[in-house]
This record gives sequence, structure tokens and C-alpha cells, in this order.
Amino acid sequence: MPIKNSTSSSLHPSIMSKGQHEVLGDYDFSTTIVSLYSSDSKGWVKVKKCLISLQDCISRKESMSHDVYDTLSKAIPLIFHEYTHFYDCSSTIWGAKYLSMMAQAYTADNLTHGGKEKDFHHAKKFHDLIRFSLLPKYYTDKTKITDDSRPWDYRESIGNRFSSSGEVADHPIVFTWFLNKNGEALVRSPISTISLLECAAMAQEINKNIGLISLLEKDQRTIELKLYTNKILDYIYNKDITEYSVCAHLVANKCKEPDVFLAYKVSAILCRLVLNTPSKIYLQIAEECDFESIFGSTQVASEYIEKVKKGLRYLEPGFLYYLICRAMSDGELNKLDEGFSLICASLQKLGVDYADLKDESRKEFLEYSEIAASSKIESISMIAKAGQRNYELNNWSNFKMDFHHLSLPPVRLNDFSQVDLFLAEANSLKSVCLTRIEEELSEGDTWVKRFVDACA
Repeated sequence: MPIKNSTSSSLHPSIMSKGQHEVLGDYDFSTTIVSLYSSDSKGWVKVKKCLISLQDCISRKESMSHDVYDTLSKAIPLIFHEYTHFYDCSSTIWGAKYLSMMAQAYTADNLTHGGKEKDFHHAKKFHDLIRFSLLPKYYTDKTKITDDSRPWDYRESIGNRFSSSGEVADHPIVFTWFLNKNGEALVRSPISTISLLECAAMAQEINKNIGLISLLEKDQRTIELKLYTNKILDYIYNKDITEYSVCAHLVANKCKEPDVFLAYKVSAILCRLVLNTPSKIYLQIAEECDFESIFGSTQVASEYIEKVKKGLRYLEPGFLYYLICRAMSDGELNKLDEGFSLICASLQKLGVDYADLKDESRKEFLEYSEIAASSKIESISMIAKAGQRNYELNNWSNFKMDFHHLSLPPVRLNDFSQVDLFLAEANSLKSVCLTRIEEELSEGDTWVKRFVDACA
């Protein structure tokens, strides 16, 4: 599945990708719609039959057939990947901010909503939020080295964005250089917001696939687990998509953790914590953290520290994720708590109390979410209210998400039909009309693009 370029409003670089022109599903930033392109109504009938067969096997405590596994493994992990994006884009601080900016951008439309010129700037700010969440391809620097032999090593660096006028801006970017086993540089990738969103989604995708494999007969289970492990390793060692795997790399390398599954679990917990970190904590770290205990006290370190502080003041999730990783103690991860205690200890090293972070998180989440929930655009208001419920259900210390208790909308299939996957009575988004949401939000997206095109 292709990595969409920075002008696209969708993303999904899944390990289920077979090639650069195949897109199996995505989450659309401009409409919030989750799409599954790998199935239509007819194909979904087969998936449903396999789900029934799976439930029968579980109730009888029997192994699942390989045919059932083959069908479900192409749909279920991908679905949970995309719905993780929906959750993170509506039920975290970052997601609530994104929805609030969408609401302000779309209602600035003077033709549809009677917006005033003084409010047009919201359209440009929302456009830039999406554009720079997945940093433009320019910032990824691939060398001509073709030898991508493993294990990889890495080093960090910090650069700066360019302004709209083409000059070096004050806004920093944290990079990771990946090197092959011979120490030759392969690619420099930024740690962007999409890096965190994709890592969180990949953890859920991996978990669902491992769960399906565990239900196979023993010999088949052994074979499929080995194949799947190799598939994941090929994904994280693909130098074309390191912006999406960098978060898992950082945790695995810092903790010297060979278990890629565990590395993704820990990374997912850290990603969601960062996406839920309020601005007050970013600024607190920037002003009060003992950075020299992490980076040293040399002149070079001092200059580097100032750039890290600046990244925090710009509230860049990539900088906070990177800093928490750097502050982690070296050593093996605790498999029982999936690294949560290590993350909390790292926060303490930065001068942050976990309980305080959670309290401040809820306050800021509700501030942003209420802006979206009060929007005159019904779709945005509806999604924001569902996001408030989902936020309260989040277990910060567990990477697993209980999707069946969340409020989540239907998925759109390849023939534009829709299917409800999460049928809980409390699901306020169950059976909502995706066509109506798309019509309402596409109108806002069109207005944003039209205005941005007019900006000098």
C-alpha cells in the first residue's frame, strides 16, 4: 500500500501492503471516514461467515482452519489498524485539537456557514496541521546505499523546517539517521506526529494478527508465526517507510529489546501517552527538566538541548516521544507491565508526575473537545461527543484497546456500502450515515483547499 504524499488527507502504510499501488484501507483526515478497500458487500459476507466459524471454534475449544485464518487475517487486523487512527484522531488531546481546528476551519466558510474574513486563518492552520503531521517528503533523506543489512544502528540529529517563503524557519524537527550493519547511512527520517499515530495503529494490527495465529493448529501456528514475524521485520527494516516505524525502533534500540512484538506494545503505550500530554506539561519540561543529565554538559550538548527545548515549546509530539525514550533507563523491558513502569520512571526523570499529567490531560482534552462538540457542523459535534466517552474509557497502562466498548462509526467498503462492526448499545456512532458525514465534511475540505490556494 502506498505511502500517501503530504498533500493527501489519508494514510495507511500497513504491513499488509503487497505493493506500491495497492491500498487496502485508510483513515481520511478530512472526513474522518474509515474505508476498507479490500472488500465489498459480497466479500464481507464471506468474512462474516468466517467470523461465525471462528466463534464456533472458540466455544468448542477447537483450532481454527487455515482457510478461515486466511480470510480473517486479511481483514480483521487492518480494520483495527484503521479504527485506532479514528480513536487517536478523536479521543486523545491531539485528536480533540485536530477536531476543534477542523470545526473552526470548516465553519470559516463564508459561503456555507457565513464565516468572516477574520476567521479564514483557521482554514490555513488546519491545512498546515495535517500537512506537517506527515512531514513533506523533502525532510526524508534517502542515501544511495542499497545494502540494508541488519542489524541497523541509528543516531539522532535536529534540523529546521523551511518557512512558506523558503527561508529556514525557527521550527525544529528531530531526525533519526538509520545505518546498516556496516555503519553506512541509509536514510534520515523525521519523528513526526504520523510516526506516533502509525506506531499506535500498528501495535493493534500486530496484536490482532498474533491473536488469530494463536488459534491455529500447532504446526500451522508455528509456520504462520514465523512468516508473520519475518513480515514485521521486513516492514520495520524497509528504508522507504522509516517515518512510520521509527517509534518502535527507538524503544527497541534504547532497551536493547529483541522482541519486536514487545517493542511495539511499549511504543504504543508511549505514543498514546504523548498524544494525551497537555501543553502545560510540554512547557513544564522545557523550563524545568535537567537536560544535562540526559545529554551532557558540553557546548555541543548545550546547543542541542536548546533545540530540544524549542521543539517542546512548539508542542511537537515527536520531540516529547524522543525525549522520553532518551530518558529511559537502559535495560530489558518488563513484559508484565509492557514497559509502563519504565515510561513512568522516565517521566519522573523529566520532572513530571504521572498523576499530574493525567489530571491536566483531561482538562485540556475537554477544552478542545467542547469546541468541536459545540460546532454547528453536526458530524463534527457527533464525533467529538463520542470521543469524550472514548477518552474516559482509555486504559493508559495497557496497549490493548477494547474496541467493542467504544463509540465507533461503520466502515465503508469498496462498493461504498457501509457495515457496522461495533454493535454495543452505548455506541453513539453505530449506524450513522457515512455518506452524510462525507458530504458535510468534504464541503469544508473543499473550502479549506480553495482558501489555502489563495494564500500567498
